[in-house]
Amino acid sequence: MDNDIVLYLPWPPTINDYYGVTRQGQRFLKTRATTYRKDVAQALHEQCPALFLDEHLFMEVYLYPPDNRKRDLDNYMKGLLDALTEGKLWADDSLVDQLHIYRGAVTRRGKVRIELSEAGPIMK
Repeated sequence: MDNDIVLYLPWPPTINDYYGVTRQGQRFLKTRATTYRKDVAQALHEQCPALFLDEHLFMEVYLYPPDNRKRDLDNYMKGLLDALTEGKLWADDSLVDQLHIYRGAVTRRGKVRIELSEAGPIMK
């Protein structure tokens, strides 16, 4: 990867709101998660239509929440990474070797800023 990549995405649903379970015990994506995946795919198409990453990555995620409620930042990562996979940014989020998550200031509707660069060496 020659240059760092910066992406701006909508605020994700928490993993607690991502999946539902039917009476038969089948897991499914809730409407909010499906909508989020489509929104992320659209944002990727607008910001970097031909980009497909296939190398190990260092990823910094800046979460700018929509309000001041208490939030566990890690609850947003699974849905966000899965949406990036579904949006075809990469083949699989297992390419992310290093992940840093930061809380940003409150913004009106919430947003996510992602910075991607080549991963550093694997720790031994």
